[in-house]
Amino acid sequence: MSLKPRPSRTRALMASTALGGALLLAFALPAGVFAAGTVTHYALAPSPIAAGASLAANSTVMVTVSAEGSTNVLVPGAIVYLSLSQTNGGGSASVGSKVLTATPVAFTATTGQISVTYKTPAVLPPGGKDIIKAANAKSSASITASDSYSYSRVVRYDFLATPIASPGSLASGATTSVTLTAFDATNVAVPGAVVYLSYAPTAGGGTASVGTTPLSSTLTSFMANPSGQVVITYHAPVILPASGIDTITAADAAKNATITRTDSYSFAASGSYLFSPSPIAATGALGAGTTVLVHLTALDAGGHAVAGAVVWISFTPTAGGGSARVGSKTLSATPAKFVTGSTGTMTVTYKSSATPPLTGTDTITVGNSKTAPTVVITDGYTY
Repeated sequence: MSLKPRPSRTRALMASTALGGALLLAFALPAGVFAAGTVTHYALAPSPIAAGASLAANSTVMVTVSAEGSTNVLVPGAIVYLSLSQTNGGGSASVGSKVLTATPVAFTATTGQISVTYKTPAVLPPGGKDIIKAANAKSSASITASDSYSYSRVVRYDFLATPIASPGSLASGATTSVTLTAFDATNVAVPGAVVYLSYAPTAGGGTASVGTTPLSSTLTSFMANPSGQVVITYHAPVILPASGIDTITAADAAKNATITRTDSYSFAASGSYLFSPSPIAATGALGAGTTVLVHLTALDAGGHAVAGAVVWISFTPTAGGGSARVGSKTLSATPAKFVTGSTGTMTVTYKSSATPPLTGTDTITVGNSKTAPTVVITDGYTY
């Protein structure tokens, strides 16, 4: 039997062309060879899939996933990995007949776009969101994007009281009530809203319950009363720990929550404060109108952050100096009352003068009372 030499690569490619080689080459070469450019980002539309709680059961929405380059031009032939993360009892999504799951699957965006059919379930869940995700790899992706639909009518939770009590103020075995109210987008309480609650005590901390049901580390659903409220009973322990924080968490779902809120109690009162950065910046380093976020932490005697600590903050600028605020509240020379969050911190936004003076210092002052504070700390910027 005679052996014929194998044709060269050039001859092989010529032969493939003669035999309908376009199909053969598409099979043999990586898909990226045919892409018209490099994908830099994905765009999903509409985004969100629909306004929160606007879709009826079994509703269908077409979502377009676009693979785009740096100039927002479509990249034909791009490979996109798609997946769906559902809230408990959530909807479904598919590309053609292929149903999306939590495991990313590769699709070829022939024109640079892929159509995803999203469908709500026959029985709508009370909250949470479904998330369609796009990525450029099955794992460790460097390019990602997502789109979602929220089932919840609730857009905000408010706790009363917050914090549960002033840090270090509760006696051994003390009991206090915490009321959670669920609000919709029109700021109206939502009767019968389903709220998921969990509880994380510090070592030796207290307990929390709704009626006779104790809260635990697992999110558990409760139904708000006709006033849109859930009443939580907090019990301080008989033996009070020296420090630590007990935290109640509220969410609209046990998986893929759209909104969350926490309330907490700190067993130790604040004994000192810490600014970061301090000073706000090196002398003369800031340009005109430069903004710096200054983080304030309330600490107990053991150096632990204190949630719910009441602090009084004032701001004294030099002549022609800058400004400072907490949230939307502009600070002045008169101390204003604020409360640290669940992590024991809060942020002061400092802005240098638009026309920096030649000298002088802008000063932020924090104390533990409005008048005659016994614990005081300052932070500043010198021009």
